[in-house]
Amino acid sequence: MGIVKVILILIVIIIVGAVGYLGFSYTQLVNGQQKNLGVTYATADYNKAVKEKAKVEVANSEGLCLTCAFTTEGSQKVALTLSDAEISAIQNYSNQAKGPIKNVQIRFLGGDIAEASFLTNFTYQGQKINYPIYVKGQVKNTGPKSFGIAVEKLDAGSMPVPGPIAKRAETEFIGYVNNILSGIDGLNVEKIEINNGSVRFVGNIPTKVSGF
Repeated sequence: MGIVKVILILIVIIIVGAVGYLGFSYTQLVNGQQKNLGVTYATADYNKAVKEKAKVEVANSEGLCLTCAFTTEGSQKVALTLSDAEISAIQNYSNQAKGPIKNVQIRFLGGDIAEASFLTNFTYQGQKINYPIYVKGQVKNTGPKSFGIAVEKLDAGSMPVPGPIAKRAETEFIGYVNNILSGIDGLNVEKIEINNGSVRFVGNIPTKVSGF
């Protein structure tokens, strides 16, 4: 569950940082179609990933959105391989009730490279953020509870975000995300391997996750 959460948190923080720095116009943001990565899924993919593969008990699943508080219990050793569809389903359905994103598609390309496409659905500094986002980058774990990301491409609405802006946002969000990960009891990342169409996680994850 750690790799799932960190990827999407990183993406959201990139968006917030980029929008804040650039001051994109509303027209530039809302004009544009969501990029289709060809990833389709159903609730069966969510159940298979969480219940059968990860064997994690989820309490109050509607409270497990990206910006929601949560608690964890226990720890179990796992070696999981989750598909694009399973990862996408976890994020989409977890954010369905309260989350800041919807219509999530996540695709793993191999070589530590992943991409994601989704629609935003949250409020930032009093402004409603409702537009399509596409992001692609290299994701690596840098410790038992830490990750890094190098953004290759970020589009907000119909506008590509310039590299220097995305890079400046990275400096701020990496510390923020790793601070969250450091507080997750039961998480210990030994290895993350991004393959074409799937991600493999080896390490420890909690046995129970509870939303509020």
